[in-house]
Amino acid sequence: MTLTRVPTPGHPVDDVNIRRWIRRRRIAADGRVDVSTIYTVTLASLMAVALVGQPVVAVVWPQEPPAAGPSATVLVGAVAVLAAFFVVLRQVGPLAISRSDATWLLPAPVSRRMLLTPALALTTVAALALGGVTGLAVAGHLVARPAGTAVVVAGAATGGAAAILVALVALYCQRRPSTARVADGAGVAVGAGCLVVAAGLQMYGELRLPVGGTPPAAVQLALGCFALVSAIGAVVAALRRLDGWPASPIAEASVTAGAYSDVVYAVEPSFLTEMSARRFWRRRTGIRTTNLIARRRIPPLVAQDLLIARRKVGKLWWLAGGAALPTLLADGPGWLLAGVLLIGALAAAGLTSESTHSDAANPAMLRLLGVPGRWVTAQRLVVPAAVAAVWGALALGGLQVAGVLDGPWWALGIAAGPAVAVGAVQRARASAASIGTILIDTPLGAFPAGMLLWLANGVDVLAILTLPVSVGLITARAPDVLGWPWVLAQAASSALGCLILLILAKRSTAAASAL
Repeated sequence: MTLTRVPTPGHPVDDVNIRRWIRRRRIAADGRVDVSTIYTVTLASLMAVALVGQPVVAVVWPQEPPAAGPSATVLVGAVAVLAAFFVVLRQVGPLAISRSDATWLLPAPVSRRMLLTPALALTTVAALALGGVTGLAVAGHLVARPAGTAVVVAGAATGGAAAILVALVALYCQRRPSTARVADGAGVAVGAGCLVVAAGLQMYGELRLPVGGTPPAAVQLALGCFALVSAIGAVVAALRRLDGWPASPIAEASVTAGAYSDVVYAVEPSFLTEMSARRFWRRRTGIRTTNLIARRRIPPLVAQDLLIARRKVGKLWWLAGGAALPTLLADGPGWLLAGVLLIGALAAAGLTSESTHSDAANPAMLRLLGVPGRWVTAQRLVVPAAVAAVWGALALGGLQVAGVLDGPWWALGIAAGPAVAVGAVQRARASAASIGTILIDTPLGAFPAGMLLWLANGVDVLAILTLPVSVGLITARAPDVLGWPWVLAQAASSALGCLILLILAKRSTAAASAL
């Protein structure tokens, strides 16, 4: 008879030994930090400070505050920066680990606190840096000169505390998906609303803050330090509760962060847009059907684009706020104003670009529908043209109300809508696989041209078809009055662009049928 020994239970391994074991395995596989990497990062940081350090310091802390007194626009800009920081944190996690750790260590009996502490520390440091700079900028535009050290430290501490609070809200939303949708919408609405408010202040006059009534510098320093210590205490409390986190939000954030790193490594930004689209539709739950497609008066592909626009109501807030961005840059040069206006209109027309991209990637579905390519292209132009026309009318109308432009500029924005839609459709049809393999020889080595070609795709068509808008913004600014011939020229250019796109779509369909 064979005797079988009963295995003795092993002793539990503490977190310190597990962390040491993982560190040794990583060093054995990847090696320690290379000296050349440290040198490259240090040199790049010093060059960045030398190139843009002085302009950034001049913007954050000018030599003299505004002569007319402190303005409320600075506070509105600070709130917009914090709202944008919240949106960025929600896009990347904020708690995320590497995909290898999410695969092997997240399901293992390893302390979640040990895994997530580096991510929480990185988020806290980023919040402190961004909030400190924002607080310094607010203090630099509000405080009279000379400013004491206490006021400077109080501004940086208050900004850091506010940014940490925003990071904690993003952290709570990552764990509570039911709250995340409301918070995400609120963040987008606050950011877009700040842009609109800033544009309104520039159009109708700055809102000056009262000079007197501010507490002494010692009180400001005490309040700022108290807020910062309280925020750091909240971070420590969140650190202690990391062991109770579920695995699903961490794994999803890890996949997203890994995809971002792949985009940077492969220099292929087109993958980023496709990934963000998939992530958006994956998060959409509880979608209710509608009889919009069943209506015979609306073409089916137009109805599909309308459904996509209806389910992207949150992005319409950013578009509405972005329409005020040209007004904020009204004092800048004409070429900058034209570039911001055209790129913003192209982004607005790309609201429903996913359907056009899917048509180009999977033409078999359109062949099953039996719809000619010319009709497909015509239907795909309707919704982008309408959105771009409304956005252009709002942006140019805001400039007209601000007194920068004079004449029927709103009509010029409406006439440019179809031209912008042609550029958006051309951009949506781009295939990342066909443009990412081209290499450009440089003295530093071969550089993949996929990123440059992808970024320029559609923009070249937009620049040609919207020449009347660009030339008008540079040469026909107030007090010159824009004439209706400019609107007619833009309408003719838009019609010509749509006609050429339809002809090319018909030829491509005929060539595909011949194959």
